Amino acid sequence: MQRLERLYAINEAVRRATPASVSARRLADEFGVTRRTIERDLAALRSAGVPLYADHGRLGGQRTVADPERIVVTLSVAEVSALLIALAAGGPDLPFCDAGRTATARLLDGLPDATRVGVEGLRARIRTRPHPAVRPRVRVRRTLEQCVQRSRVANIDYRDRNGEFSTRAVECLGFLHGSEGWYLIGWCRLRGAGRLFRLDRIRSARATRQHALERDLDAVLGWVPYRVAAP
Repeated sequence: MQRLERLYAINEAVRRATPASVSARRLADEFGVTRRTIERDLAALRSAGVPLYADHGRLGGQRTVADPERIVVTLSVAEVSALLIALAAGGPDLPFCDAGRTATARLLDGLPDATRVGVEGLRARIRTRPHPAVRPRVRVRRTLEQCVQRSRVANIDYRDRNGEFSTRAVECLGFLHGSEGWYLIGWCRLRGAGRLFRLDRIRSARATRQHALERDLDAVLGWVPYRVAAP
């Protein structure tokens, strides 16, 4: 186990045990390291802002906040606000925006009270422009999200810029944000080449059980006449 994985696992072990405390020796046995290593890991977690508290004495150990169901998130007001602003600015055509909304709700629930108040105050001073009336269909977006996550082929009904309709089998490889909104990055089996499909022009999408081939995304996008980068 790498140290970063162990740090996360230690925090989870202490959180699950709350309100009881967990001794460093017990953690050392659980993770197969020395007690000195555990003490260094605990110090690193405290330095990173994780709310760990030591109960001293023969039966003492480490514990965290009293409510084990609530994970206190140690992000600043500006950091949390930046995430919320990015989600709002992305709009309803943003891939995985449904997951983003549930994640931010959980994030806000896990914030310390003082941070949450600060975030709400800062959000009150931010405005975003209304999104265009033409939006991708929710069912289409969700189907394509699943196909991208699972590397599947989707059968789509697509209207191109000239208003022509076609039905295509597309290997769903990813998403791209361009000047006119979000696009599906796909390998079009009809054309035998990489293509971009603007989400709001996809009239319907049906997931199949066929797996998309593993392709280099940048190679597929090699014909795009501008630079792109991972978020």
